Amino acid sequence: MMEESDSTTGGFYGRRLSQHLGMEGDCLLRIKREGQLALAMTRLTCSQFVRERTAVIPSEPAFSILQQLGDLDRHSCWLAGRPRYSGAFGAGTVSVINLMDNPQCEFKGPFDAVQYYVPQTALDEFAREHGAKPISTLKWSRDQRDPFLSTLSSVLLSAVEQDPTSNQLFVDQIGLSVLAHFAQTYGGMRPQGKAAGGGLAPWQERRAKEIMRARLASNLTIADVAAECKLTPSHFARSFRRSTGVAPHEFLSQLRIDEAKRLMLSTKLPLADIALICGFGDQSYFTRVFSRNVGASPGAWRRARSEG
Repeated sequence: MMEESDSTTGGFYGRRLSQHLGMEGDCLLRIKREGQLALAMTRLTCSQFVRERTAVIPSEPAFSILQQLGDLDRHSCWLAGRPRYSGAFGAGTVSVINLMDNPQCEFKGPFDAVQYYVPQTALDEFAREHGAKPISTLKWSRDQRDPFLSTLSSVLLSAVEQDPTSNQLFVDQIGLSVLAHFAQTYGGMRPQGKAAGGGLAPWQERRAKEIMRARLASNLTIADVAAECKLTPSHFARSFRRSTGVAPHEFLSQLRIDEAKRLMLSTKLPLADIALICGFGDQSYFTRVFSRNVGASPGAWRRARSEG
């Protein structure tokens, strides 16, 4: 969900991160599971060519995963006062730091990156939920790009540039995909003992669809719907797709489009009002989503049917 303020949070992300590194940056989004922070995403930029070595970051049970969006001349890291690595990082490469190791960093050259902050508690819960062994650490080879993470980062950056409050289910689902990627690819998590499971029980599917229809205009999250079904968010998202053939955010988007069509045909409400009633946030976002799914703008679609 969208970040409101970092000032009262202790995690090393958002404003706390940017101020420590002496860069421009703020938290773009936070994903929560069961009311606890599971993932935070921060965009960092700095045009200054040379920066001093940072102070030691106090220990905390979490990981900082830095993905370079542009080429970086040099990134040096010290853990517990000892040099760990130093070298150039190309666009798309990733560095992973365990924040329990009292890291210090030094950067040279223009800087443009995304940081993902992952608490150890989120990894513990994710592993437990999937019947896997605990994840002791996250690792990634620093000279390798991660194309999958690059794709997810690009999608999230695009989503927050638009209106994520109108598409919260989608943002949540991509955020959970990032967490799953870290757990499996960086943490080596493998489900054990139990199968992945099937779809939703009939009552769960019925309840999920009911709450999505009833709360079209609200800032509905995967966690909200999952709680109604007595499931964790990731289990719900996976089971919903198995039962319906579509992801929860796709189903909700289609519900909103169908309701918008009904209102355009049965009322004379302005398109801006219909956009709000159907949960699109504003008319421009409504137009983009409607046009992409229907093949015509809302105005053109309405005129064609009123003239016919």
